[in-house]
Amino acid sequence: MTDVTIVDDQPAMAQLPRLPESLLAPLLDAAGEVLRALPAGDVPLALRPLVGFDRRGMARSAARQQLVKAVEADEGFRSKVAEQFLSRSEVRAALDGWSPSEALRRVADAVERSDLPLLASALYAGRPGGWEFGLGVVCSAHDRSRREHEEADDAKAMQTQLSSLDEARRRAQQGLDDARAELARAEQELRDERRTRRTREEQLEREAEGVMRRAAELEAQVARQDAALDEAVGRAAREAERAQRESQRVRDADAELAELRARLQRAAAPGTGLRYSDLRALADAADLAQRLAAGLGGVVEHARKAMPLETGDEPTPVEGRAAGTKRTARERRPAPVVPGGMVADSPAALEAMVRAPATVLYVDGYNVSKRAWGDDRPADQRERLSSALAGLHARTGCDVTVVFDGADVGAAPPGRRPGVRVLFSAEHEEADALIIREIAALPTRIRVVVVSSDRWVREHAEAQGAVVVSSPTLLAALHA
Repeated sequence: MTDVTIVDDQPAMAQLPRLPESLLAPLLDAAGEVLRALPAGDVPLALRPLVGFDRRGMARSAARQQLVKAVEADEGFRSKVAEQFLSRSEVRAALDGWSPSEALRRVADAVERSDLPLLASALYAGRPGGWEFGLGVVCSAHDRSRREHEEADDAKAMQTQLSSLDEARRRAQQGLDDARAELARAEQELRDERRTRRTREEQLEREAEGVMRRAAELEAQVARQDAALDEAVGRAAREAERAQRESQRVRDADAELAELRARLQRAAAPGTGLRYSDLRALADAADLAQRLAAGLGGVVEHARKAMPLETGDEPTPVEGRAAGTKRTARERRPAPVVPGGMVADSPAALEAMVRAPATVLYVDGYNVSKRAWGDDRPADQRERLSSALAGLHARTGCDVTVVFDGADVGAAPPGRRPGVRVLFSAEHEEADALIIREIAALPTRIRVVVVSSDRWVREHAEAQGAVVVSSPTLLAALHA
């Protein structure tokens, strides 16, 4: 065992190697214990701020720096610390067999055991022969170990960074692959959608062409039926006129027959002096007149059955047709066609109905305008509604008639809009009645759509074969 003694005539501390606090940690812990055990009067002046610190407080960096300065500057304090520190078995074991020639091996062994601070503190406190060289080797080993740790930490950090970059690259590649797959799916879906849309458009075009052809055929059929009806009505009118003439002849024949019968009775009376041949001639004439009356009665009945009747027993002329034509009660105005899957009282169905050929639109003016612009003056309401309806005409091509109550109009002329006819009811008449009268005057081949939320208008317009939609539906279609 190496004999370790505390030497007071060592070189000044300023000439010793500067050791990191971490290498002197065991010695500084012992210095803290010595400081806590010193009487208050023996505490060095530099260490008095540390009086009362516990072990944890002494372990702080600022306290350790104060202890290092006291150990280096106060020889008495350093001797007490060295004496207590060197009394420890592990410290004497660290210095056992110390020699400068064994310094490299002893330092390497301490590094291997991770107790380099204990060896450094023991050399610093005991100061055996060659201790300065030993501390230099310790500092060199400590610096090398620190650099190795730093390099290992840097390598580990770099490896972590490389791993992160590799993971990021892998994720980016995966994201790129997913994006390419998604792009391929989107392109395929787009191609499928375009193909489906083209097929649907072609089908719709074919259906539209079929509908237009059917509409043209129906228009031609309606025109033929109207012509046949006009011819039948004219023929019925001629038959009726002929029946009237025949009826007059029957009445004349009845009167003549009655006269003949009266003459026959007078002639057959006793004392008249008529011959039998005269009486026979009168009887034959009476029989002939009776048969003629019966035959003419059948002709009149046939003519009456052939005549088109609307109500009652007499034919009624219909407004809106050519002069001399008639219409039967069995005629019914065709309703506008609502596309499949749509509700009639909806904006889409309204636009579809008014786009169809031979379809007109009647609008209950104030019933619509007061819902949309109720705070405006009546004249402004009429102007805004007429302008919006002109836009609907430009979009659909449908002829529009808007009817307003005429009580508050005065002499103001109605505004003119392309495709929009503006009507005003008489001063003591409501617009509702004028709408129904207008519809009744139209030819039955014209389909009619009416816009009103009024119940009376709805019931009477539907009785005329029109389809009625509510005012909010029109406002939605007009985007008002």
